[in-house]
Amino acid sequence: MKPWRPALLLAAVLAAGPASETGGDWSVITIAGVPVGYVVETMTAPGPGGTILSSSEMKIVLNRMGNRVEIDLRSSAEETAEGRLAKVGYELRASLLSTKTEGVVKDGMVEIRSEAGGNTYSRTVAFQGELLGPEGIRRLTEKGLKKPGDIVEYQTFAAEAGAVTRGSRRALARETVRAGGRDLAVWKVEELIEAAGVKSTAWLDERAETVRAEMTTPFGLAEIVRADRMTALAAVGGAELPAELYERSILRTNIRLPKARALDYLRVELVHRNPEEGWPDIGTSGQKILSRTRETLRLEVRRPAVPGAASRPAAETAENREFLAPNEYVQSDLPEIRRLAQEIVGDEADAYRSALKLLRWVHENMIFDLGIAFAPAGELFKTRRGTCVGYATMLAALGRAAGLPTRVVMGYVYALGMFGGHAWTEVRIGRDWIPLDATIVSSGPADAARVAIASSSLADGAGGLTAGAAARLFGQVDLRVEAYGFAGGKTVEVPFKARPYEIEGGVYRNRWLGLEVAPPEGFSLTKTEAVWPDPAVAALEGPSGVRVEIREFSLLPWKAFRAAAAELLRSLDIGRVPAEAEAGGLKGLLASEDSRAAAVLAAEPTAWVVAVTGPNASAVLNLVLSGLSFR
Repeated sequence: MKPWRPALLLAAVLAAGPASETGGDWSVITIAGVPVGYVVETMTAPGPGGTILSSSEMKIVLNRMGNRVEIDLRSSAEETAEGRLAKVGYELRASLLSTKTEGVVKDGMVEIRSEAGGNTYSRTVAFQGELLGPEGIRRLTEKGLKKPGDIVEYQTFAAEAGAVTRGSRRALARETVRAGGRDLAVWKVEELIEAAGVKSTAWLDERAETVRAEMTTPFGLAEIVRADRMTALAAVGGAELPAELYERSILRTNIRLPKARALDYLRVELVHRNPEEGWPDIGTSGQKILSRTRETLRLEVRRPAVPGAASRPAAETAENREFLAPNEYVQSDLPEIRRLAQEIVGDEADAYRSALKLLRWVHENMIFDLGIAFAPAGELFKTRRGTCVGYATMLAALGRAAGLPTRVVMGYVYALGMFGGHAWTEVRIGRDWIPLDATIVSSGPADAARVAIASSSLADGAGGLTAGAAARLFGQVDLRVEAYGFAGGKTVEVPFKARPYEIEGGVYRNRWLGLEVAPPEGFSLTKTEAVWPDPAVAALEGPSGVRVEIREFSLLPWKAFRAAAAELLRSLDIGRVPAEAEAGGLKGLLASEDSRAAAVLAAEPTAWVVAVTGPNASAVLNLVLSGLSFR
């Protein structure tokens, strides 16, 4: 699971905005008041041929759960003396390698050339009218904003989104702001770049150059304020955002979903924290919008059935060509990736069974690494490290190399009491898009415990996932589970004021999970509100510092329970040969060693782990197991 990165959203604002006409203007980037990076912008006066050159460099450094995340973004633009865009350049490094994009504007066409790891990919984007560059936008703003309510509109090419996009600026009020150590008279302006998907607020000086800008991110308000060079450079020391900022980027659920990886049906209500932003259209394959108001949006998600027989490679059509073709992130044309895909699928001709083989390989061979924000498949092949986006990208690349149309989906997925930002893959089999999640694995198609927000072939780069609908919803909504269901079973309706659990007479009861915990004498409940990444559903404390945790884990569909249980016990540093265990109607394995003891109980596709630390751990484990009930 991956936490949402605000840097790409900031880039969408900066890359389409005007740059300075000086030797370099420096600004500090803060999130919720914490310095996290800098921006420096430069512009040259028109040369002999009348060409205006501008450039922008942004660097953000964050520390997250012990991982250092660095994102570097460089953009450049060439425009005519009249401010019309002629060429753009864009380089993003969010992993070990960078991806580079260059767009050359011709009559009604932008010719785009992208490069990653020495491999190049080309495409074109058509447009009508004219495209303005940073200086052209600045001049239009300076001329057009004279009083509150004035609006200027323009069209440009946003390389970070890989798209021609419209933008607008609306004058709100005259204000005075302090920037760069002095007070400046400015226009407060509302700016919207359609490809970015979110509004921002900017403060422009008399030349319509940005001295301050702010926008909402999943982690709080992000600000860009003009500063001196030393202050700006000092802002990339590697800030650790307060834990509560990450908390706001996840969606705690009103109940804990049982056996989430087996869910076939989910109905939820999303509540917008900023309803003036509006709802994007997120109706997609397997996901239906039931109702929409200004504040709420109700969705139902259905897990697709196992697809029927379909062979690979898929025949190329106009409809799926983009999803079979390689690009700078989904590098399915690399010889090493083509060889690997063939090794994995072998002689398997069925498309769906081939996709499952590729999914298993990605899950078993990739290492989850929060320090890798966004990487091309060639790098993922070499390092085998990435977040869920890396897993999804790698599976998409292997799928295309095996002749399967694929795309990457960004959205929310349920895990351990919350919905968090996540990415997975969809494979087109026949006429249906089948979700497959190589990070959080289900048996067969991905479970229904997820909400898709955006999907992309990644032909237009990272912006295809991170801008637009994703920018408008991540960190901006709350979620309530209305109903859920399993294959062949009835739908469980969740009352509006349902309680996640109850504690009566010291006994913990969770009707949704079917779990009841009766603490032994002298023990008390101490933890009942934990969410991902903490797997504890409930915890107990007893005499002499004894601690007990009841934890929930998902089992891999291809691993036998006994092997998975033994592996979980070893992960708890309990090396004894496991013995048979039984509690509350569930069977499993247990082991004890010195001051540690644990039992793993099967409720497939879930495993319950009861872990004890402290004196007499084995005896305490038996007492706790006798007080557990699973329904």
